[in-house]
Amino acid sequence: GKNMFTFEMKEDSFTILNITDMQLNECHYDPNDPEFDNSYAIMDHTIRTLIERVKPELITITGDLSMADQPKAYPKFADYMDQFGIPWCVVWGNHDQQDPEERIAFVYKILPYYRSKKHFFHEDGDPALGNGNYLIGITKDGKPVHTLFMIDSHNCVWLPDEQGVKHFYYDKLNEAQIEWYKEQAKMLKDQGCTHSSMLMHIPIHAYQDAYLAAFKPNIDTTAISVEESYGTECWNPGYENSFGVKYEEGDIACYPYDDGVFAAIKEMGITQNVLVGHVHLDNTVICYEGVNLAFALKTGKVHPWKYPLNGGTVISIKSDGSSELRHEYVDVTHLMTPEDYE
Repeated sequence: GKNMFTFEMKEDSFTILNITDMQLNECHYDPNDPEFDNSYAIMDHTIRTLIERVKPELITITGDLSMADQPKAYPKFADYMDQFGIPWCVVWGNHDQQDPEERIAFVYKILPYYRSKKHFFHEDGDPALGNGNYLIGITKDGKPVHTLFMIDSHNCVWLPDEQGVKHFYYDKLNEAQIEWYKEQAKMLKDQGCTHSSMLMHIPIHAYQDAYLAAFKPNIDTTAISVEESYGTECWNPGYENSFGVKYEEGDIACYPYDDGVFAAIKEMGITQNVLVGHVHLDNTVICYEGVNLAFALKTGKVHPWKYPLNGGTVISIKSDGSSELRHEYVDVTHLMTPEDYE
């Protein structure tokens, strides 16, 4: 592949801030629009607070910047992000990949404007893999110590049941992507890089297994507070270091069958974190078979939303390449309306 983007670690750590699923519509950027509300103010306060608090050297976005049927919202968001002067990059979400008119990936239309921004970077990667599969290397003294796999998880699929009736599901990584991951992982290992994180929008199927394994049986996950999730009461033995809540009811919103991704992660042995967006009401971080399967904390209120799930997720990388994940919650109660609590 092409050269990866690299960031040199200046001191003994490197800080990445992830934000996700802002999903602001065109109306949310225009105070004169009758649909204008507090969505922009909440997003703006959240992102500014995070940047001030975390002081990130890189901002990653795990998809759903807006909705593809809101084309004017995309340049507005790019202008917004670039003002901070911090390098920023994205993996695209299912809502960024829909083009209601042409049924092609909408991202091709918006990428030229994004690329015109001073601090944005993105590599298309091999089109057989989707839109934007690329690597970001964090280096120490010029050597890669931790690599980010930025991966396109596509949009949706229709799969037939036993009766032949087709049902809607979220998509999975394709075979070519899994092969690409393995090739890159081998190359990195050969260079002495043994730490990495995988960032994408839609969770891999292993998140479903992790959810079933980690939470105590018969527990109502919708009733656990954020504070309680940081304790041990709701977690099975061996999963007590998990944290975060699952307010989305039922199964995880991922591909319904094993997708082969977790097996590839285990086989290569260099990925410690998977970070996804997509499920606004879930911010669980579960260490499953040695890999942190993390839902990024949602940024802003646009739909669906449940306060206090608002903020960002930090990947803090040490000089040996090892990493820690944490959520940074941002209080926006001063901007909320009674409807926001419903």
